[in-house]
Amino acid sequence: MTDLFSATHQLAMRLGVLRTSVATGGSTTTIVDTARTEDDDTWNGGTAWIITDAGGASAAPEGEWGVVSDFVNSTHTLTIAEVTAAVASGDTYGLASARYPLDVLKTAINNELIKHEVIRYDKTSLDVASGQSEYDLPAGIYGHNLMGVYEATNADSDDNRWTPLSFSVQESDSQHVLVIESRDVTAGNDIMLEYKYRLVPLYSASDEIDPAIPLDLILSAAAFNCELIRQRTYGSESKLDIEMMKIYREDMALARMMHPIRLPAKRGRINEAGAN
Repeated sequence: MTDLFSATHQLAMRLGVLRTSVATGGSTTTIVDTARTEDDDTWNGGTAWIITDAGGASAAPEGEWGVVSDFVNSTHTLTIAEVTAAVASGDTYGLASARYPLDVLKTAINNELIKHEVIRYDKTSLDVASGQSEYDLPAGIYGHNLMGVYEATNADSDDNRWTPLSFSVQESDSQHVLVIESRDVTAGNDIMLEYKYRLVPLYSASDEIDPAIPLDLILSAAAFNCELIRQRTYGSESKLDIEMMKIYREDMALARMMHPIRLPAKRGRINEAGAN
């Protein structure tokens, strides 16, 4: 799965603002790189990503980011928000300027993520109970997002033989209730709920993006969102900016055409009810 660290790093690359280099030293709050010869403060407000740890064991600070608060030319030193282990000689890092700050990169990704729903499954909350046809739905599952209900007709975790059940949902202000309408069910069997889940914003570097949403779809829209946010924030609309907006919009449209998100049809029905 792709985490937010990788997504922001790849987004900066797509936007053409990423520079990659190898540290010659550092600490938990600095990256020293003798190859960095830009003017003082060039990278202030930008972002540093620690891409690989020199030890080769995927150890910290690999996979961590930090906003750059200062750059000093004479010492070739970037000051960054603290990471959990010292940056060492040989660590590979990525660097992007403040043109697209980290908060903008994350916001642009989240603006696309929250538009999407994915299918998820709850296999642990409910079991068929003897003489019972009505069950309170677990938190987060309602009549509007419950897509299918299945019974495990075989007592084998590797071969459940999920069988679709006929069902309806009674909706009320206090509780949404699942009604199993299929007659031939066996007490003790697991019930699996298939439901739609709307994605939520991600904030931490290690937060993972649901693999049901293609990364190209997210990044193409995020690139457009980044430039839109930047132009609205700073009011910059040069000819190049306008041309880049056109390119990002076309990329976004192509990605949506290439990666359509299709959800299954709903199997049951919904009944409105008063208090249960």
